[in-house]
Amino acid sequence: MSNETPNYRRGEIWWVKLDPTVGVEAAKTRACLILQNNLGNKASKITTVVPFLSKKDYAFVVNVLPTDDNGLDKERGLHFNQIRSVDRSRIISMIGKLEESYWESIKEAIDIQFGFY
Repeated sequence: MSNETPNYRRGEIWWVKLDPTVGVEAAKTRACLILQNNLGNKASKITTVVPFLSKKDYAFVVNVLPTDDNGLDKERGLHFNQIRSVDRSRIISMIGKLEESYWESIKEAIDIQFGFY
């Protein structure tokens, strides 16, 4: 995607190359939720994502069940302690779209992670 106009939108799940990383940052190519708003996605050369990692029962993790719409292979956790901004060249291909039913939990997890709650 390097110099193309990005076509990803908030709420979509894409494969994202997260390497290189440092320390305990989420590594490898992973499914990530596009979190940044669509105006920012269109105008900026970076976007904000949150990776899907293992399912956990933490207040800053939202566990997502696999469906045909989201394209996940098994239940996975969105880890909001791993939010990051990435260059658009790291975004590879679309997997699916997150269901609306998760957005209230996402807002709560973000509030908890950043101490707004």
